[in-house]
Amino acid sequence: MRTPSGILHVVDFKTDQIISVIQPKDYWDDRRQWELKNNVDMLEFKVFDGTPEAITLQQQNLILKEVRDGRIVPYVINNEVERDSNDKSVTVHASGAWVQIAKEGFISPQRIESKTVNEFIDLALVGMKWKRGITEYAGFHTMTIDEFIDPLTFLKNIAALFKLEIQYRVEVKGSRIIGWYVDMIQKRGRETGKEIELGKDLVGVKRIEHSREICTALIGFVKGEGDKVITIESINKGLPYIVDADAFQRWNQHGQHKFGFYTPETDQEDMTPQRLMTLMKLELAKRVNTFVSYEVEAQSLGRVFGLAHELIDEGDIIRIKDTGFTPKLYLEARVIAGDESFTDPTQDKYMFGDYREIIDPSEELRKLYNKILGSLGSKASKETLEQLEKLAKEAKETANNSKQTADDASAAAQIAKDIADAVLIKQKDFQTKIIKSATPPSNPTKDLTLWLDISNPEKPILYLWNGTKWDRLTPDTSIIDADIKGIEDEIEKLQTEVGSKVNQQWVKDQIQTDIQNKADIKDVYKKTEIDKALEGHVKVQSYEIDKKALQEGIANNANIINTNDKNYIKRFTENESKITQTEKDIKTQIEELSVTNKKVDSQGNTIDEVQKKTNEIVQDANGTKQTITSIQTELKNQLSTARNIITNSNFNDNLNTWKK
Repeated sequence: MRTPSGILHVVDFKTDQIISVIQPKDYWDDRRQWELKNNVDMLEFKVFDGTPEAITLQQQNLILKEVRDGRIVPYVINNEVERDSNDKSVTVHASGAWVQIAKEGFISPQRIESKTVNEFIDLALVGMKWKRGITEYAGFHTMTIDEFIDPLTFLKNIAALFKLEIQYRVEVKGSRIIGWYVDMIQKRGRETGKEIELGKDLVGVKRIEHSREICTALIGFVKGEGDKVITIESINKGLPYIVDADAFQRWNQHGQHKFGFYTPETDQEDMTPQRLMTLMKLELAKRVNTFVSYEVEAQSLGRVFGLAHELIDEGDIIRIKDTGFTPKLYLEARVIAGDESFTDPTQDKYMFGDYREIIDPSEELRKLYNKILGSLGSKASKETLEQLEKLAKEAKETANNSKQTADDASAAAQIAKDIADAVLIKQKDFQTKIIKSATPPSNPTKDLTLWLDISNPEKPILYLWNGTKWDRLTPDTSIIDADIKGIEDEIEKLQTEVGSKVNQQWVKDQIQTDIQNKADIKDVYKKTEIDKALEGHVKVQSYEIDKKALQEGIANNANIINTNDKNYIKRFTENESKITQTEKDIKTQIEELSVTNKKVDSQGNTIDEVQKKTNEIVQDANGTKQTITSIQTELKNQLSTARNIITNSNFNDNLNTWKK
């Protein structure tokens, strides 16, 4: 189980958009009150008035809080906040946002035939933002709705019909709520094996016996079609009730029965007298004894001392131990309500229900021994009592050994559970996903949350949250892009300049042609021709010099480009090496996690062996108990005659029959 962050998110009720975030250091006197029954969940806390966060705490706005099982629970601010001028604070009261479901529609009277839980939930939530979430199959059922009811009441009736429990939650992506869900599961909470002990985290226990609901005769009936009432008279000699003779002897007043009434809370469509009789017998067995209730107040060590395996959550099943009771009190109970404070864990308190008292075998053996000893003390011989004492002592030692073995098994199981919890936490720590969005995600986890910035779809950038800011993982190529663009522009410019120059070979050919033509005229040269030839020669030299300078410039720029390319390749290679090393580190951590899982499997085998040994010892203890019963039977047989029949004590025939 992970510890929640304690961060509160305030959501605008019209847009489902998160508009402010309240850190644990910014609020105090917080208290969350929850009950499994009727899904009661309320939240209150204080913040300073005048802060940006306080301004957003308006009526109908929502508050999101993460709870210990990982759910994000939505609360709605249902009244105006309380302002205190003395300490400049604002007190906020909010309740589970699902209370608003009651006002989002109505359910007409009707009969719904043979539907699954999924079909029922869809009927209740039609047209709402709330949708069906996680459900567990519980068969087909039929429901008759006799009057108009609201959808929230309909959901409660569905859960009762299918014997399921409801939990509400939302899902958040980025800064917006993307889903509202109603789950129906068999049972919330876990079989923790946690032990609440007086003097440790148990504040106090009260054990109360109630006899008000006791009855010695039970009348059962079921309303059938129309005005028909189904009873057991047709199969019970005309009597509509059944009785318990032992309970009558114990609880009757002036020879009169105490009557009780019973209608099964089950599907009554196929009810028959035979089935009703079976259900009545089961119910009467519950009502013939006193009803025992317990009031327990406990704190959660997990928050006070930071022990994660000690955390208590909604619906968890725990063990309660108070050795101050006589006899010692051992209970198994379920957490049904709690008061929790994130900022002050010493204020955590829990209420428990669904109690089941656990019998201590050693105490039961001691009671049996005392009962036998009391009944035989005035009748049996000293030797017989000593033998019985010896057997009782052996039985006690066996019981103690069994208890020690069971304690060892429990300790081993706790170790295995702690390891398993650690493995789950590690698995969760090493499992992450890349969040793709144009804006940074909310509630990032240090060194785990990856954000792919897609604000520029052509060049997405990957970031990692380091606890204070987003570190860029994707190499920054903006500098390279600028350099490449500049080089490309320069090359294009050089190509243009080269193209504008006169072709050198064409110039040479043209001059040679002119000279040859002139040479054919016998020793006749005009000044104008010589001037033109010289002018052309000068131009040729000029072109040759310009061309050479241009070629050298291109070569220099090419060298610069090659140098930059080498630097860029080196930088990309270094980044690739870093990414490869990070991948190796992650693989190493996953391998370590695999080794831890193997250890857990090994520990699980050890627990199975210890459990097997415990079963063998329990069988030995049962054998000892049978021996005591045998001795008791033998003594009763001996005491039924007047003669002394102790072994080797028959002197009727002098010493002739003495057994040596």
